[in-house]
Amino acid sequence: MDIGQSFSLAVKSLMASKMRALLTMLGIIIGVSAVILISGMGNGLTNKVEETFTSMGSNIITVMALFQNDTRYVNLDKLENLVSETEGIKHYAPYTQTSSATIKFENEDTTTTVYGTNEDYTSIRDRGIASGRSIQYLDVEREQKVCVVGSNVVNDLFGDDVSNDELIGKTIKINGNAFKIVGILEEKASGLAGSDDDLILIPYTVAQKVFNIQYINMFYFTYTDGKFADAVMDKIDRFFYSIYDDADYYFIMDAQSMMEEMYDMLDTITSILVAIAGISLLVGGVGIMNIMLVSVTERTKEIGIRKAIGANQWDILSQFVIEAITTSVIGGSIGIILGIFFTGVASTVLGITGKVTLSSVVIAVGISSLIGIVFGYLPAKKAAEMHPIDALRHE
Repeated sequence: MDIGQSFSLAVKSLMASKMRALLTMLGIIIGVSAVILISGMGNGLTNKVEETFTSMGSNIITVMALFQNDTRYVNLDKLENLVSETEGIKHYAPYTQTSSATIKFENEDTTTTVYGTNEDYTSIRDRGIASGRSIQYLDVEREQKVCVVGSNVVNDLFGDDVSNDELIGKTIKINGNAFKIVGILEEKASGLAGSDDDLILIPYTVAQKVFNIQYINMFYFTYTDGKFADAVMDKIDRFFYSIYDDADYYFIMDAQSMMEEMYDMLDTITSILVAIAGISLLVGGVGIMNIMLVSVTERTKEIGIRKAIGANQWDILSQFVIEAITTSVIGGSIGIILGIFFTGVASTVLGITGKVTLSSVVIAVGISSLIGIVFGYLPAKKAAEMHPIDALRHE
């Protein structure tokens, strides 16, 4: 008997008992759909992380001084000298933030995050200017009370009817201090509260006085090219270590390294979840083996007749193995369709674009076929080794 005939017989056997076939496939369907869903959402989450880090800038080095006092503090003049003397540093921005500043314009008021920083901040964070200008070097040096405003703050204070150009030169109050608007940031996150548009930038020298901040403790650096990354990191690390003599007093992070760590962590989590989902594939395989053993028992007389008219062990073996493979592949195919469907649903609900790859589909089909072979072999071997006389006598 050739493979085509065995496949035809397998399909007829499944169609003869549809409900039993469906229940047999259920473990495979659940397992494969879960694997497709988890891998698809894992890919989507990885892409989301990549987009986030790309928008932040993958060449950013962030440093946070965890402790400063009168004897151990970051001298900004010395730090700026280090920046100017170090090859490969493209931008540098000290910054501080206050998350609950009260902002007023005439009778309107809101609360937002105020960042004290310098002229390089918008370049480092890839923030474009929709109207006006960004903070400049002279604003920092002369402690000018100027500000650059995000679109959410604009909407809260001025509404939607005022153009950005009209706002340049207007005065707002930040914690009771008058500031002149010199720029409006380009909208980055649909102008939502709590998003990257819900902020105001002011010179850090002014922020220190307005918010009574003695020491700046956060710093951004960017390097011009990846070949300088290690050297720049080393120089910055040495500078901060020279202040504290202890790496526990400051935190230094390279966005590229952090991104790679995030990828590794996501891959590990996804692999663990896929392995857990794969347990249902094992259960599905056991179900196939059980039902095939029942099928062999039910069709013992048929096996005896086929052997009596000339069927050899390979014919019987191949028939039942192919039936098991057919069952698992059909179940796997249904699982793939459901997995793709549920990935789309999860993407809509979670706001993460899941991505089902061709490799995950191929692997799912391969696993389904392997399960059919592995768990179908034992019942098929039992059927193939039956003695025709014993099979014919079976009632």
